[in-house]
Amino acid sequence: MGQLSSDDFDHIVIDPWPGWDRFGYLLQIAEFEEEKWQKTHEPLPDHGDLKCFQYNARRPRSLRKQENVGFKSIKKSGMKPKRKLKEEDEDGEWEYGLKPKPKKSKKQQPLRPMATPELPHNFKRHIFQNMGGSGLVLVIQKALFFSDVNPTASRFSVPFSQVKTHDFLTETEAQSLAGKNPMEVRLLDPSMKETTLTFNRWEMSKTKLYVMTRAWNSVVQSNGLGEGNIVQLWSFRVKSELCFALVKVDVRAGN
Repeated sequence: MGQLSSDDFDHIVIDPWPGWDRFGYLLQIAEFEEEKWQKTHEPLPDHGDLKCFQYNARRPRSLRKQENVGFKSIKKSGMKPKRKLKEEDEDGEWEYGLKPKPKKSKKQQPLRPMATPELPHNFKRHIFQNMGGSGLVLVIQKALFFSDVNPTASRFSVPFSQVKTHDFLTETEAQSLAGKNPMEVRLLDPSMKETTLTFNRWEMSKTKLYVMTRAWNSVVQSNGLGEGNIVQLWSFRVKSELCFALVKVDVRAGN
């Protein structure tokens, strides 16, 4: 844009207010400068920050100074101008602003109920038909520790904290074990071979447990038991005599 000349003031009557000073005349000239600029320039298309730079570079200095006041206040406050995009919503109406992305809800998978342990049918048939047993009770299901298969220890531990129920003992048997009187019991091992073991109760500083000793090493060796194997210990009665059945659990098949 060229500088203002006397031709720009043709047919313009300036009726100064009483007491106008030099500053008043300068303001009037600035208005003429803005009108001339608007007549000779078209607004630039919106191209983001580049448009703002080019636009301000071509604006009259007096106008740029006034418009920069608002920008400086935003800059001092630390706020950043938000750039909005125009897009169509699902209803076909245009709106300004970015649509928030729908949050994906994390659906928790329902917990599968634990299957109730059940003694395998071949054990049931042998206990009920061949041994004349009754009153099956699951005492414990556990993974064998190193101490359970260690030949030096030669014992199978049944911690109180993992016992399903203590009701497999009669009141007399429970009192006898508490008085440190071990019991001789029959064990039906995983190969359904009967072995006589010693069943006892141990009390340590902070732990109470039942233990099976004597001939336990033979049960481990003959059935190939190892650390980490899952086993179930069931109790049953044969003519009121306490007996046990030890089942090796196949994790893949359930039993």
